[in-house]
Amino acid sequence: MTRRMFSVGIALLAMCIAACGPPSPQAPLPQAKRLDEATSGISTTCGLTYQLTAFPGPREPDLTVLEATAISAADKLAGVYAQNPKWIYQGETVNTIVKDSLTMLRQCGLRDAAARLASKTRS
Repeated sequence: MTRRMFSVGIALLAMCIAACGPPSPQAPLPQAKRLDEATSGISTTCGLTYQLTAFPGPREPDLTVLEATAISAADKLAGVYAQNPKWIYQGETVNTIVKDSLTMLRQCGLRDAAARLASKTRS
């Protein structure tokens, strides 16, 4: 193999590797961690809410705690959204994550958390 062919091969390999990277703009690491905490918190509280409301009985004290936890997670998500709604996290924009989170919160009945997130993100 000639030196020129080797150089062209290396250049093509470098371009292929560069093209395989994540799309821009990725959320910076500190914000990605907050997004992870927020989305995990919302998902967990919705799951627990579904479990709690599946059976009859008194639930108000537990629902109050779950709502407060979901509000905290919504505040984290809104904080990252305020910095840049176009950042990408796990293949989705923060704006899309907010919309999906709003849908989830509304469907599982955590209306106060949904209202807080909608208000802070104007969604």
